[in-house]
Amino acid sequence: MKNIQFLSILITSVFGLETLYAQDTTEILKPKIVSLEEMIGDKRQFLQLIVNKVFEEKRKIGLLSLTSYASDYNYNLGNNEFQNTSLIYHHFFKGISINSGASFTSVEGLKNFVGLHYIYQSKTLSLIYIPSYYFINSHKVSNFALIEYKPSINENWSVYSRLQLHYNHDLENDNHFRSYAYSRLGLTYKFFSFGLAHNLDRYGEDKLTKNNIGVFLKLTI
Repeated sequence: MKNIQFLSILITSVFGLETLYAQDTTEILKPKIVSLEEMIGDKRQFLQLIVNKVFEEKRKIGLLSLTSYASDYNYNLGNNEFQNTSLIYHHFFKGISINSGASFTSVEGLKNFVGLHYIYQSKTLSLIYIPSYYFINSHKVSNFALIEYKPSINENWSVYSRLQLHYNHDLENDNHFRSYAYSRLGLTYKFFSFGLAHNLDRYGEDKLTKNNIGVFLKLTI
């Protein structure tokens, strides 16, 4: 029930934001194609690649792929993590799309999912929200949200802030499976963003926690 309430709040917030701007996201700004970030933390190294492409000839069909790597400094291969989520989405109403894709992790292997997809992007604010249901090899529901706020300072510089959230719930065992909260605060100069970074990862029913604090460098083209 808590998950349903949380999902309802997020969806309501998304629609509220969309109403505030009252424009279709595909008409505001073409999504950036590639974003590559590296974080050097006190406990781990983290790399994330995001590809978001709206096909020009269709305009209603897009590809989103998110890949991340995490590695501890003790060279224990068992602590290394790899995850890729790739999906095709079909836009049908004011930033809202349906999607289907697959996710691969170093723990679970390949999983297929279906879900919804909301994207808003302007010059200062971008939002991606994806609720999904995994139906092959597991029965899980997940929520993913990525919010970036980049108010301009001058022609070349802007403030950069990001909050990236993920929660994955195991329906078969009715418990927490995987979640994280990643935050960034810094500056953007043209295509580069840099600053302070914090990653909070939680695993399994007991919510084993890994904290990682450091700095990041991000390229967006």
